[in-house]
Formats: sequence, C-alpha cells, structure tokens
Amino acid sequence: MRMLGCFLLVAAFATAAMGQAVTGFTGGTEYNIYHGGSTGDAIGYRFTVTEAVSVTSLGVWNADQTGMMDTAHPVGLWDDSQTLLTSVTVETSGTVVGDWIYAEITPVVLNPGTTYTVAVVYYEDDSDWYISSASSATYDPKVTWVNAVYPIAGSLGLTYPGSDSPASSVGRFGPNFLMGPVSLQRSTWGSIKASW
Repeated sequence: MRMLGCFLLVAAFATAAMGQAVTGFTGGTEYNIYHGGSTGDAIGYRFTVTEAVSVTSLGVWNADQTGMMDTAHPVGLWDDSQTLLTSVTVETSGTVVGDWIYAEITPVVLNPGTTYTVAVVYYEDDSDWYISSASSATYDPKVTWVNAVYPIAGSLGLTYPGSDSPASSVGRFGPNFLMGPVSLQRSTWGSIKASW
C-alpha cells in the first residue's frame, strides 16, 4: 500500500508538466517596435496567476516559426511594485517550444494576489515581430491575462513598461514563459513520508 501511495504521488508530480503561459493566439497586426529608438522598446502584457507557479524559462515569439530569430532579445519579469524579478537574453539558438524560443532562468515563484508584467525588448533594425490586437488568445488555466503594455517613451531598453492598453485590446504578444508546479519543501516531503 505504501509503494502504491508513493507511486501515485510521483505520478501526480510527473503529470504536472511544464506549461506555456500563452498557448496561442489568432489574428492581430505584426509590429517590430512601438516608439522606436536605438535601444529598443519593452513590449508585453500584465497577468495574474490562480495558484502559485514556478517560472523556469522566458521566451520570445518566433514570428517566422522556423526556429531562428534575427536578433537576441532581453526579456524581463516584474511584480506589481515594478521590481524586476528576473531577466534573461533569449538567443537565436534558444529552445523552441511551439511558436516561441526560450532561455532558462533560475526559477521564480509567482503567487496569486499579485499582478505581474512580462515584456521583451524589440528593436527597429531587425525583422523580429510581436503581435498587437489579436482577435483571440488562449492561456494556461493558471494564468489570467490583464492587459497589454508598452513603454512610456522610446529607447528605454529593458525597463518596466509603464503604459497600459485597454483591457479590450487583446495582444502585444511577444514574450511568454514556461512554468511548472512549485516544488515540495523537504519538510513537507518528510511529513508525507512520515504519515505513511
């Protein structure tokens, strides 16, 4: 019986596979930058989570879906106090998952009750694009989209995008992230073992 319980617990964690925050979208218009300028614009969206999740990779939409972007792009993740929680530069040779290219980060835990922002820096001198005003979008059930965001001025690079689009404007899809369950702490695992 104990072995069966252990097997079921391990199986439950194994099925909680990594998921993408944005799973897809339709329609919209492609843009390569918002304001313009030599150091780029951070474009993205705000969101909340319905349960604690661990973000393990940040990604960039691969417009041509061939596995190659023109340029490496910085991606950042902020909390609602505008604190940069993590960032990474996604290289053109990153890991392809669906229509996005990802780079791993040291995992960051996101919790319900906080609005987060994820954004990627786009440049006017390459042909990498993001989607604005999509017709529809789908998300992981643990992620709730709030609104699209863009920078308050051009050439700010990887800074908190302080301007909000109306919630009715579905889009500014470029950044994405991979997430999984928050790992059990050793003390919790010990308690589970002791209860068998």
